[in-house]
Amino acid sequence: MNSELRVFLNQLLILTGIIGAIIIGFMLLAPSKIVSPTLPFLLVFHVAATLVSFMYIHKKTEKAPNKFIQAYLANTTIKLILYMAILFMYALNYLNDAVNFIISFFVLYVVYTIFEVLHLVKAGKKTGK
Repeated sequence: MNSELRVFLNQLLILTGIIGAIIIGFMLLAPSKIVSPTLPFLLVFHVAATLVSFMYIHKKTEKAPNKFIQAYLANTTIKLILYMAILFMYALNYLNDAVNFIISFFVLYVVYTIFEVLHLVKAGKKTGK
């Protein structure tokens, strides 16, 4: 594993530990009617999706840096379709928890997307030099 992936993985695990602690506190302190029971699973899902996404883009652009835009757009399109399908299917099957699930999903999506984009920008700057 090269150093760029190692740094990404280490920082991803640190971020996940912090968010995990926040989730545990939220689940213990907040009223149960506003906490989706799927929240811990959403955390694991977003960590896995972010890791796979970063590794895919990194692998595609490692040999050909000019393929970054193509790889990033393909990755984003696939994630968008997958995420919309997950949200739609969950909302249809669990109407009573749909709002809490969608809000939790969106918050984690934003956090992990920002994290991934920041690392992709750093990687792009190193490649551009």
